Amino acid sequence: MVGKQDYSQSELFSLGENNGQYKPRLPKNPFFLRIRGYEKVMLLIMGLVLTSIISFSLGVEKGKRIGWVKNNTPGQADYTIQVATFKNKQLALAEVQLLLKEGLTPMAFAKGDYIILCVGKFSNQESAQPLLIQLQRAYAGCRIRRL
Repeated sequence: MVGKQDYSQSELFSLGENNGQYKPRLPKNPFFLRIRGYEKVMLLIMGLVLTSIISFSLGVEKGKRIGWVKNNTPGQADYTIQVATFKNKQLALAEVQLLLKEGLTPMAFAKGDYIILCVGKFSNQESAQPLLIQLQRAYAGCRIRRL
């Protein structure tokens, strides 16, 4: 026989508290709630500074590869005489100074890991030929090339 119970039995799934919908529990102390406001600002600033430094470094490396001398008038001077190629920047600068003392107009520009040293700007190959013959006495491997 079933008697009356003195206490009320709780149901396993009660509808009174959450109206029958599942509510996920949030963790008590998530990481971002434990960080103070000024610490969040400092972390954001450090991230921006780090990103700026990395992008600046990549830009500098790309700038090194672009070159030392830019062509100002691309249609008028299409040819030059390539005198030498250097891997060391100081040697290339010393050779530029030597060519300046001789009264020539040297140009140095970077191409990959190398520095190419050229002399003069010419409109065609025939106008560069007399200087090429003169430079071949001092620089055995010089040649006429396009800018």
